[in-house]
Amino acid sequence: MKRTYAILGLTALSLQAAPPPLPQPLRLPPGLSQTLPIVKQASYVADAVRVQDCPDDKDNPFGTCSSALFGGYAMWASHLAGNLEVKFYAPRGNVAHFEIFHPGNLRGDDARMKAPVFYEMPVKENVILDAFEAVSSGDLNLVNGEVTNLRYNVFVSNSWYVALGGVNPRLKPPPFQFPGIYGSARLKFEQRADGLLDVTFAGSTFLPLGNNFSGDPVRLPLPLCGPLLNGECAGFEAPGTGLHPQLQLTTKVPADQPCGGNCISVQPNSVQEYTANSYYTSFGDTFTMNIPQLGGFATGRTHLQGRYAIQFGEPTAYGSVPIAVSTLPPAGLLAPIPDAPAPLNSFKITMFGHNERLFFPNFTYVTADPVLLEDGFDPAIGLLDTTSGNVIGGLLYRGVPAQSLFSAIINLNITRIPLDTFRHVGPAKFERGANGTNVFRYNGAVVLTFDTFLFPSPDYDNPNSAFTSGPGSDLNPFMRFQGIQQAAFRPTALKTGSATNVLSSFNERFNYSYSIPCNPAGQTFAFEYTNQAQSGTFKMDNLSSVSCVNSRNSRMAAGDADIVSFTGYGTWSKDSDVHAVNVQVSNAPGEAYVSIQVDGGLISKVHTKPPIETIP
Repeated sequence: MKRTYAILGLTALSLQAAPPPLPQPLRLPPGLSQTLPIVKQASYVADAVRVQDCPDDKDNPFGTCSSALFGGYAMWASHLAGNLEVKFYAPRGNVAHFEIFHPGNLRGDDARMKAPVFYEMPVKENVILDAFEAVSSGDLNLVNGEVTNLRYNVFVSNSWYVALGGVNPRLKPPPFQFPGIYGSARLKFEQRADGLLDVTFAGSTFLPLGNNFSGDPVRLPLPLCGPLLNGECAGFEAPGTGLHPQLQLTTKVPADQPCGGNCISVQPNSVQEYTANSYYTSFGDTFTMNIPQLGGFATGRTHLQGRYAIQFGEPTAYGSVPIAVSTLPPAGLLAPIPDAPAPLNSFKITMFGHNERLFFPNFTYVTADPVLLEDGFDPAIGLLDTTSGNVIGGLLYRGVPAQSLFSAIINLNITRIPLDTFRHVGPAKFERGANGTNVFRYNGAVVLTFDTFLFPSPDYDNPNSAFTSGPGSDLNPFMRFQGIQQAAFRPTALKTGSATNVLSSFNERFNYSYSIPCNPAGQTFAFEYTNQAQSGTFKMDNLSSVSCVNSRNSRMAAGDADIVSFTGYGTWSKDSDVHAVNVQVSNAPGEAYVSIQVDGGLISKVHTKPPIETIP
């Protein structure tokens, strides 16, 4: 069967489902105006600049080539202090329009922009100013707290942005707009005991520079400035470079608890690899559908194999650390991963899932060929509070959980669903694990209205058999990550095991056996897998990658591990080609699990899906 991927999401703001009513409606402040100080420890401005060398017009203005420089993002962050003023208008019905201002401006600490390799510049005199002609505004529903029509507009000034303008004299920088051309903006009001409203805002946007400004090549500044350069800085050409500004503001003191002995030790300005613990790494959806033919609700979930690349930036004056989180395929895969189709071919396939069945009371659906496509235009960037281990304000991760049912939904509603990706939002945390490991945990979700949209019958190829969803229909996509970093002292144990007649979640019987050294140099190895339903057997001849890590609650001695992941190459009994296999076996306490995928699942895939939802 030919694999196809849908790359359109359902999460444009117009499709965001309205939240349920609050226990008590929000009360507007006396005089319909309030001014509150923001909390510096939880408020910041930041940027993660992806420096590229993409001169060709076909790769611009978005910089879609694969020529990133300096080993990762050039990142900086600065905590902010100042006041937030909100002016409300008299409500119409239950909705009050509001405008936001920053009287006296917001000011941040000096910072330092750094990339993992070479690039470094100071970022001084950080100031946030109100945009002159575009007031930040939105509409607040007092009954359920929902904010709609949100546009947050500010000028951000600092020494780096000034230097950027200096080496690009034809650049006319506009105010930063959240969400802007491609980004995210979230604002929440919460009732306070004094009758005012706490305000929390989180925004990100994508500012592609393209490859020229009115014919002049795009340049980035270097830290070579002074009187010999007429007070400006030297620069270098960087066509296709993109900025990813972030703004987080809150008037509410966070309730985070200190992590104490569970705090991780951060290596600044580095990119660290974490192995996905597939038992806890999944995407899915709770289908709350008002469709009588289905007979009720259902939850679909598949677990994923892959890795996380986590970049840690330069610590701020407050000790917090900028981070960027990306998903990756399993290690050791030498064959190229297929691209998603145009026009969004910069959305790369990163993690591989398993075929599942989705059970409604009256119908059963097959969700086949699941993969995760990551959105690189609005990356998962945040600020790690090293005293609590929490990412300040949580983390927004955008991606497309592609599979056959998702594709069928897109095809049925192609004229109504906007071009977008899922905006999963939720808490993210770093903590110290067993035997010197570090653990990354994320639990993101989004709720999307599906009223009046078409939902396919199990016969995906027959659009005339689709059902129309009634009022109150929602999709509830979720994205759950748990990554474990291999300890500095690599485990040396030999991991062995076998099982026969195992039943996969897709009702396929399979056998497997393995003998994998955690430190494979000069060691022997073996792996064999038989899928009884396919009458096919894989035998591994070469081992290309091994990762042995300890689960969060591991009881293994130092030098040993209870989760082994490996990739290798060998033969599949049904043809004469060379095939890849990626495997993860967990013997963690209460978390026994196995996942096997031949050629990323294209040839064969099985796993022992946990019977209940696993929260990282």
